[in-house]
Amino acid sequence: MASIERITINGWTAFESVSVHAAFNEAARSFTATLAAELGASTVNRIFDVGTEVSISTNGELLVTGHIDTKEPRFSARQADITITGRSKSGDLVDGAAEHDTGYFENKDPLEIANEISKEYGAKWESDQKLEKIEQYKLQQGETCYRCIEKMARQQGMTITGTKEGNAKITKAGSQRQGGSLVEGVNILRGQASHNGKNRHSKIIVRGQRPFGHGDENLEIEAEEMDGAIKRHRSVIIIQDEDTTKERAKKRAKNRKDRAAGNALKATITVQGFHDDGGQLWEPGNLVWTESEFLDIAQDMLIESVDYEQSNSGSLCTLNLVDPRAYGGGGGGGGGAGNKSGSSWDFG
Repeated sequence: MASIERITINGWTAFESVSVHAAFNEAARSFTATLAAELGASTVNRIFDVGTEVSISTNGELLVTGHIDTKEPRFSARQADITITGRSKSGDLVDGAAEHDTGYFENKDPLEIANEISKEYGAKWESDQKLEKIEQYKLQQGETCYRCIEKMARQQGMTITGTKEGNAKITKAGSQRQGGSLVEGVNILRGQASHNGKNRHSKIIVRGQRPFGHGDENLEIEAEEMDGAIKRHRSVIIIQDEDTTKERAKKRAKNRKDRAAGNALKATITVQGFHDDGGQLWEPGNLVWTESEFLDIAQDMLIESVDYEQSNSGSLCTLNLVDPRAYGGGGGGGGGAGNKSGSSWDFG
């Protein structure tokens, strides 16, 4: 049975609705809330002014820490309320320019570079992964902190996600699992799925070159990967704009194949409450066994994003799910033990 959720916004409980959006592939969480002006408009306006730091929790567990970006007071003869929206602290890393004395880095990993280009920002960078060193990197003029680090993270098969504490985390999907499962007829209130193979290709070719050095090993770099599930000829050529090596090109080709296969199977499922069967908050980036005959899914799925919503209608959680291979994870529809999803979602 779902627990009773008690949301607070900086301790405030007088609201008509609250929604927090957390996505594994987004470096900042977001929120919106419609507040009741019980203490008077001027008091509520001051408490929740633009730029105010906000922490939203449920049953004492943190959902997001950030700042208010917009405030919209409104009233009519029958209603008066104030709507606020905002993002986690890491939104400043997404929007803010990277700053560094020289803009040049040598033999540093993405986390080290991230920390150097964002020293003045309140949000911090973190990682739970072993990251590869970058031989050389030159900061682009006007480049944001996020854009700079996202390119490096993507090359290494990583994703940047926003944490509940307001930081940006360089991580890999599927390292943790939710308690229990999502099962049709048990705890799934409603759901829909998309089985879509139009972005998959039989052959993926990655080409690039190094900005320094000479010879074919530096000037004519090429790698390819095959997707055996695609029986007809469908090739794609990817030009690697950034500095690359043969090894990085191979990794890019494999990542492209895996992501295309993973994104071929998605689902949106709504459940009651914000916690799983074990009392753990539903969190983006976690794995959960999902089984629905109608949706043609019976496998591990990755939670790509979570929307925590509370209003007079109750507390609902909307989970956007994707095959784990979309983020470089194993299992999914790729033949893992117990997987029984539609047979077209493997590598052949």
